Amino acid sequence: MTESVVIIGAGVGGLSLSVLLAQQGIRSKIYEKSAKIGGRTSSMMYKNHILDNGFHIMPFYTQSAIYQIFKKIGIETSLKLSKVDAIAFYTEDGFHRYPKGIVDLLRLSMIPLKSRVSLLKILLPIAFTSIKKTESWDDVPLTESTKNLDAKTNAFFEAICMLAFADSAKNISLGEFARTIIRANPFKGGTSEFAYPQDGGYDMISKVLLHYAQKRNCSLYLQSPIKKIIVQDQQVVGIIDSNQKFIDTNCVVVSYPAYHAINQLFDKDIFDKDFVNKINKLNETTAVVEVHFALSKKLDKRHVVFPVGSHHTAKGIFFISNMTPKVSPKGEHLIISGTPVPPSYVKNPFKIREIVDQMKKEINEIYPEFEESLLWERPMAWSLVESVVKKPGMVWKSKMPHSVEAVKGLFFVGDSTISYGIGTDSAAHSSILCLPKILKYIKTTKPVITPLS
Repeated sequence: MTESVVIIGAGVGGLSLSVLLAQQGIRSKIYEKSAKIGGRTSSMMYKNHILDNGFHIMPFYTQSAIYQIFKKIGIETSLKLSKVDAIAFYTEDGFHRYPKGIVDLLRLSMIPLKSRVSLLKILLPIAFTSIKKTESWDDVPLTESTKNLDAKTNAFFEAICMLAFADSAKNISLGEFARTIIRANPFKGGTSEFAYPQDGGYDMISKVLLHYAQKRNCSLYLQSPIKKIIVQDQQVVGIIDSNQKFIDTNCVVVSYPAYHAINQLFDKDIFDKDFVNKINKLNETTAVVEVHFALSKKLDKRHVVFPVGSHHTAKGIFFISNMTPKVSPKGEHLIISGTPVPPSYVKNPFKIREIVDQMKKEINEIYPEFEESLLWERPMAWSLVESVVKKPGMVWKSKMPHSVEAVKGLFFVGDSTISYGIGTDSAAHSSILCLPKILKYIKTTKPVITPLS
């Protein structure tokens, strides 16, 4: 083992990088400010149910970056996954099956046949283009391609964007949308499959990664925030923890939003002002209101239902207990419903209550037994859902680079750095892309630590 690499943050990005380094014989020390791992994918127990920090599924799971990491290090069988495949749209005339391919699109009953043909004219060229070509569309809004479609077809696109991006079409880059469609195209080796951990809790992904890393002498320090990264002569020389203790290292990886890190962890003169301003522009946020509901009855056999149309407040209903019964005690069932909201709503309890009540009303209209079977509800409002992973001009190579010339031995991973996809997949992909840079640095740089004066 070489000198250990310090990783700040025990989310999916940091843990993914830790196992990739461990496979190369490089130890890491992971410092996490929270009391648990997983970052925004962490879970908690509430009234004997496992509640996720928002709703998460692994997109295109056998093709996903996180699955490829598991496969690369030989632990893909360590994470038991349930397929999430019973997906439907809901309109005023009932349920419509989610299309998994071209034939399904032609049979899509929620939009007229003429509209299905128009839809294929948009999607087919995208599905068969190259990933390289999609980079030229990163500054183009998805709505440029959909603006001339009828209301029902646009509503279909909105539902697709909720499933793939947890956001509305107006916030999606055409380039990022195209890469998603390509990865789902079976004719190009893709898949439309989704998955969720069988044992419940999306942070099971992080737990399996951590187990692999710790078996290879990597260390985790919970409730250990880092206050500062020390740089001397354009070289990382160490970090300072919350107890003002200096820890020497010449290689540090930041695994949380880079636009926060460069403003919080460094002296002001480390980075060029123009660079800081550019990275700060990536700090775009959306917000969501989500509610966990525990029920005494099973309302549906499906996994996910998307109410379609602007008149629906609830943009997604996710039947977590149908994906795996292990999230709930026997005889109870867990669902979560959510919708994007303006960031200002998150701090307004009256707005949150209004949205929750409207979602409950809508769910009861779809499932008349909902209210009578409701045991409890737990609303959540999030304002830290980064739009940076999907907004036009803020995707792929427009995001934070994995390393900067101004500081040797400093690296960045996570969904705010160069990568494609969103959330878990983006964070894992960033680690795959960052790994060669770290290995090259370690190979060519002797671990010289300069003591603080």
